[in-house]
Amino acid sequence: MNAADLTKYELVPVARVHIADRELKIDITDLETVKLEKCIYAFLIGGKVVRIGSSKARLEKRLKNYEKHITDALNDRKSPAPPEEVEKWKKILPAGTTGIIYARKGWPVTTPVGEFHAYMDEESLLIGEMWKSTPKDHILNRNKHR
Repeated sequence: MNAADLTKYELVPVARVHIADRELKIDITDLETVKLEKCIYAFLIGGKVVRIGSSKARLEKRLKNYEKHITDALNDRKSPAPPEEVEKWKKILPAGTTGIIYARKGWPVTTPVGEFHAYMDEESLLIGEMWKSTPKDHILNRNKHR
């Protein structure tokens, strides 16, 4: 998957991401979209989608968690990010490289039981697409599905 695919799926750029001084830094560029809840997001680095995720809470909170968890792991502090994932971050996002984070709200779906946002189902489908098109050593998701 690439930027054209993300645009086709109606995701928009919301932030830039890079590693500097052993810190993951996320610079928000779309202050409105990062306020979304029940959304999906994708990290595009080196022209390839390397991570797909979803957030029930506000996206800006999720992105701040990425900064903290990956920065902690980069500095050998306790973190939910496993060591092998941190090694991939360093390989995929070396010094001087910048990635782009795309996002959008999950689409509303109407069923006999009501309307809801299908962001988790969309996330699962997009993760599957990413695993088909991205070299496995460049994928930051730990599983092939949510």
